[in-house]
Amino acid sequence: MRIGYYMTQSPITVSEQTSMKEAVLTLQRHRIRHLPVTNGTKLVGIVTDRDLKRASPSLLLEIEREEVEQVLRTTLVSSIMTREPVTATPDTPLVDALRLMVEGKFGSVPVVNGDDLVGIFTEIDALKVLIEKEEKDSGDSSSGSHSL
Repeated sequence: MRIGYYMTQSPITVSEQTSMKEAVLTLQRHRIRHLPVTNGTKLVGIVTDRDLKRASPSLLLEIEREEVEQVLRTTLVSSIMTREPVTATPDTPLVDALRLMVEGKFGSVPVVNGDDLVGIFTEIDALKVLIEKEEKDSGDSSSGSHSL
């Protein structure tokens, strides 16, 4: 099993010139937590919801809301992104990608072909793999009761 089969193809991306505010709105709009940063199709970094929260000023510091908005509008993703993130290729074995994520405590791994971003493999994709495997192993996913 290769990661290319399970990855999210054509992921939502931002450029280095995207503001923190626009990055936050993009994450919210698409209900995602990881944004590859690209220059054209070339992967140049990644920014996560956690990166954005960490870089955002807190209203608890008695900063005016307008000042917080100003920081979010003027700070670019390029100043807070992780440059040269750990990546995989579409041919990376699934188990290797999962091990990489667990050992590195990464929520996602961008998938590249050379320097070009072709997908992203996230924790959600990994959970989908697990569900698929469990359903296949159980033979019939529609019967039985489920409780969490």
